[in-house]
Amino acid sequence: MYKTKISTEINSNDWNSELKKSNYSTYLQTVEYLNINSNENTFPIFISILDEKDVVVGQLGMLIIKTSVQYGSTLFQKLSKISSRISTRGVWLYGPTIHTENKMEKKEILRMILKANNEIIKKYNLVFIEGYSAPLDVSLCDEEIKEYEKYGYNTKKFVAFLTDLKKPIEEIWKNVQQYAKKNVNRAAKRGVTIKELKTFEDSKQAISLFQKWGKTKGLIISDPEQQLKKFWDRQNSGFEKTFLAFKEEQLVSSITISHFNNIVVPIQVLNSYSSIARNLGGPALTWYAIKWSKEFKFAIYDITGGPLLPENEQVNDKKRPFSLIHYKKKWGGKQYIHYHFIKINKKSSYMIYKKLFKILKWYHNKNRSFDDSSVD
Repeated sequence: MYKTKISTEINSNDWNSELKKSNYSTYLQTVEYLNINSNENTFPIFISILDEKDVVVGQLGMLIIKTSVQYGSTLFQKLSKISSRISTRGVWLYGPTIHTENKMEKKEILRMILKANNEIIKKYNLVFIEGYSAPLDVSLCDEEIKEYEKYGYNTKKFVAFLTDLKKPIEEIWKNVQQYAKKNVNRAAKRGVTIKELKTFEDSKQAISLFQKWGKTKGLIISDPEQQLKKFWDRQNSGFEKTFLAFKEEQLVSSITISHFNNIVVPIQVLNSYSSIARNLGGPALTWYAIKWSKEFKFAIYDITGGPLLPENEQVNDKKRPFSLIHYKKKWGGKQYIHYHFIKINKKSSYMIYKKLFKILKWYHNKNRSFDDSSVD
């Protein structure tokens, strides 16, 4: 009944037009997002499921990642290279997109996608493949979760916090928790100003901030000029917008949001961790981005979230002052459940990768000055 098409290149207009037929597809599944995040060690894969009339009924875009980020420390460069050799993986965000509400058809299309994933695992010799369902895919049911499990995936519940931008801005602000409101107001009183990135010179400043942020985590940019060009291209793609926060004429924070299909999703938040802002740039930028999204008539602002916390931790989340989820809850969005799926193809390589990843994660965070109002 259905047939599968697996491609590394696809027509952007055709693919994105099909995505827009769903009310939950986001920028994270577009050709632009996948291509922008590609390089010599990372490339996109596009899975299309077609019916007997060659109508697209299912889509999944993912990245095949062959290497990890680069580090300034010689030791961690070596660890990263070891990790890269044993961590070739497939990763997707907010997918798949299935264009039917019929439960039986949806299950069959999902099976076709999961079979295609198996082909990709085999062809590219992946250590593992993982992905996240879209928070707004509220029709995802237990039967579909079981299909993933039948195909060897482990599943874990995640949460995302989504603001309904159709509500009046006064109501949206009313739902923001008091602590976040205080930080937004404090930022204004302390002279934090927000600027919309518009020029190539602005982009240079944003890349400079990225380099400063990277140094706090031991990361280096191998080709700053290429990074600047790609960043500027993204700003002119029609799908991304960046805002910059300044204190005393110094750039201290930035936020880049994506917008597609009336849904806004932040894709990068950076802090310099400068003591002059301490760091009120984050809350100021978040509220500015929400207001901007409302002003430009988007429907949903997905601040995103993280793993679903156990009930006792949700009740006592004041004991978790540095929790990213705790921060994102403050903005008053409605909680949506979605899922993380992972299929491990090479268990021994994956276990080594996880241990190395823990070391690298510690290295990322060891110099960070935590602040309840900062996000990365």
